[in-house]
Amino acid sequence: MNSIYFEKIKTKILNLYKEKKFDDVIKHGEKLLKKNNDPQVLFLISLSLINLQKFVKAEEYLNNLISFKKTPELYYTYGNVQKKLKKYHDAIISFNFAIELNPSFSEAYNNLGNTQKLLNKREEALKSFEKAVSLKEKNIEALFNLSSMYKENNNYEDLIIIYKKILGIDRNNIKTLYNLGTAYLILGDEKRSKEYFIKAFEIDKSHIPSARNYINLTKINKINKIFKYLENINLDNLTYENKIFAFEALSKGYFDQDNIELGFNYLKKFNLLKKEKSKYSIKAEKKLFNDIKFFFKEKSYFDIKFDKNKLTPIFILGMPRSGTTLLEQIISSHSQIYGAGELRYLPNILDKLGLEKPINLRNYFSEIRKFYLGNLSKISQKPFIIDKMPANFRWIGFIINALPEAKILHIERNPMAVCWSNYKTNFVHSGMDFNLTQEDTANYYTCYSDLMKFWTNKFEKSFLNVKYENFVENYELHTKNILTFLGLKWEDQLRSYDKTNRPITTASLQQVRGKIRKDTSLQWKKFDKYLDTMQKTLSSNKIKF
Repeated sequence: MNSIYFEKIKTKILNLYKEKKFDDVIKHGEKLLKKNNDPQVLFLISLSLINLQKFVKAEEYLNNLISFKKTPELYYTYGNVQKKLKKYHDAIISFNFAIELNPSFSEAYNNLGNTQKLLNKREEALKSFEKAVSLKEKNIEALFNLSSMYKENNNYEDLIIIYKKILGIDRNNIKTLYNLGTAYLILGDEKRSKEYFIKAFEIDKSHIPSARNYINLTKINKINKIFKYLENINLDNLTYENKIFAFEALSKGYFDQDNIELGFNYLKKFNLLKKEKSKYSIKAEKKLFNDIKFFFKEKSYFDIKFDKNKLTPIFILGMPRSGTTLLEQIISSHSQIYGAGELRYLPNILDKLGLEKPINLRNYFSEIRKFYLGNLSKISQKPFIIDKMPANFRWIGFIINALPEAKILHIERNPMAVCWSNYKTNFVHSGMDFNLTQEDTANYYTCYSDLMKFWTNKFEKSFLNVKYENFVENYELHTKNILTFLGLKWEDQLRSYDKTNRPITTASLQQVRGKIRKDTSLQWKKFDKYLDTMQKTLSSNKIKF
C-alpha cells in the first residue's frame, strides 16, 4: 500500500477516535490492518473496543499489540481489560509487568491493589495502595482506595492523615470532610469532629448526614442555627436516606429541649420509614432461635478435643445497648487484652455452615474453630482478644464446643432500659431492624431472654453473668471479679479506662468516654406514657422490668 495513502487513512482513523466514533474506528481500522498490521491502528481499535465495553475482543487486540512492543502503558491497559473480564490473576501479572518496566507507575500500583483486594489479598493490596500514594501524592484514586483499607482495618490514625491529603487536593470535598469528622469522633475528639461536620454543612446545606452528626454531638437549644435550618426545610423534597437522618436529628433536638411529644413524633417517623424497606420478620427470628435450641436439644457438650491455642478469645455478648461497649472499654485497658470491637467472623462462618446438625460434628466445629481463630490471630499479638458482637449471645453453645478456651461474658440490663435504648437508636446494619417498632423490640428481647435461659440451663458454669446495674454501682469491684474469671490480675490503669485511646465505632461511642453514670437504666421512666406498647408486650411475655 502507498505509504502516503496509508498515513492519510491512519489520520482519518485517529480523527474518528477523537470524535468518539468508535464503531467507525474499528470498521476502518480492521480494513487497514489487512494491508498493514500497524501498532498505532491496533491501539486505536483496542481503545475503541474498551470504550464500547467489548472487552473480550479488546483483550485479543492488546495481546497482538504487545507482541509488537512491550510498554508499561500497554501492560497497564491490558491489565485493566483482564480485570474487567475477571481474569484477576492475569491482570496482576500484567500490572506487575507494567511496574517492572516503569517502577514509578503509580496508577499501575493502584490498579494492582484493586485487583489484589478482589482476590482477598488484603495485605498485598494495602502495600500496593501505599506504594501508589508514595510515588504520586496527588493520585486521588489511590488515596481514596487507601482510605477505604485503613477504615476497614480500624486504622484511624493513618486514615486521618490520608483524608487530610485528599483535602489538600480538594479542600471542599464534602464526603471527605464528613468522613474526617467521623474519624475524629471514633477516636473520641468531639471538638474537631464537630468542626468538620459544621464545615461540610456550611459548604453544602443539602448534606444532611453532617447536620445529623453535629446535632447528635451537641446539646440543642431553640436558637441553634443548624437545628433551625432542619426545622424549616421541606422534608418531602429529601431523599429516603436524608429524610431518615433529618427525622433522627429533629427527634434528638426536640428531646434535648424537653419537647417529648415532638421527639417521639420524629422518632416514630424515622423508624417507620426504615420499616417500609426492611425485610425484618419476628417470625423468622423466632424460627432461628428455635433452630439454635434444637441443635443442642439432646446434647450440650460434644467432647471434641482440639490442640491448645495460645490465643484466648473473650466474647462480650448480650442485648445491644446493654453495656457491652462500656465493659469492653474498661477491660481492654488491661495490658494483656486487645479490644477488637464487633467482629463478624462467628456469624459469617455459621451462616455458611448452617444450623442443620451435621453427621460429622468434629468437622463442623473444627471448621468454625479454624475460620474464627485464623482471622482473630491477624488482629493483635496480645494473648486475649475481645470480640464484642452483642448478638453472639445466639451462638454460646457453638462457642463453648468449637472454642473451649474462650471466655464468655454475658451482660444483662433492665429490659425496659435496653428496649428503650434500642428503639431510639438509628442503627446502620439491617440486622438490627428488630428495633423499628416498640412491639418488635420487646418481642426480640423476649426471644433473647428465652435463649439465655436455655443457655444458662445448659452451660451455667461456662460463662460469667454480669448485671449492668450492679456493675456501674461499683465497676472496680466487678472488674476485679471479671479479671479473676479471665485468669488475670488487676492493673491500676483500668481506673483510667476513659482515657484509653482506641477506636469505638458503636452507637455507644460517646457514652463510654466519659465517667460512668449510674442512673441510665431508669431514664426510660421519664417517657413512661409514650412507651405503653413496649411495656405491655414485655408484660404479656412475662418479662419483669
